[in-house]
Amino acid sequence: MDQFEENSEFEVYTERITETVCNTITRLFITVNLKRRPLFYIFTIMFPVVLLHFLNSFVFLLPSQSGEKTSMAVSILLSFQLFLPIIRDSLPENSLTVSLFSLYVSLANFTSVVIVIVSIFLLKMKEKPPPKWIVRMCKKALHNVDVGNGNLEDAEQPKPKWEDIETELNRTCFACFFVFSSGLTAVVLGMLTR
Repeated sequence: MDQFEENSEFEVYTERITETVCNTITRLFITVNLKRRPLFYIFTIMFPVVLLHFLNSFVFLLPSQSGEKTSMAVSILLSFQLFLPIIRDSLPENSLTVSLFSLYVSLANFTSVVIVIVSIFLLKMKEKPPPKWIVRMCKKALHNVDVGNGNLEDAEQPKPKWEDIETELNRTCFACFFVFSSGLTAVVLGMLTR
C-alpha cells in the first residue's frame, strides 16, 4: 500500500492483507474498501437540485400581473428535466434498490409538475367570479376590521375581491409547498448523512 497514490474520487477506507499457506502454495488475500469522496457530487448535483426545489415554492410569491409566474414554474420544471440525465449518469445502475437521492429528485420533479398545474389553475380561475367554496375558505383571512366598531358582521361584509382571494391562495400555496419542500429535504438529507 506504500505504492498507492491518492485518488480524487475515492479514498482507502480500510485495507487488510491475509496470508494463507496450504501445503506449498501461499495465497495472499488483499481486501481494500474504498469510500467515495462526496464533495464533488454535493456541489455539482445535490446543492443545485435542493436550491431548485426550494425556488419552486417562491413561484407563488410572484405577482400574477407580471406574467412571469407560469414561465418561472415551467423553467424550474425544465431545469429538473435537465438534471435528470446528469444524475442518472452519475449514479450506479441498479434495479434492486433505488437511490435515496434519485427518489428525492423524482419527488422534487413531481412537486414541480404540481406547482405548474396549480399556478396555471390559479391564473385560469381569475376569468370567472370566485367560487363560493374559495370565498368561504379564504373568509377568515380576508375579514375586514373596523377600528371603531371591531369586526364587521358577516351580513355587512362586502364580497371579497379576486385580488384579495388570489393573494391569500398564493400565500397558502407558498406555505404548503415550502413546508413540504423543507420537510422532504430535511428527511432525505438526514437519511443520507447517517
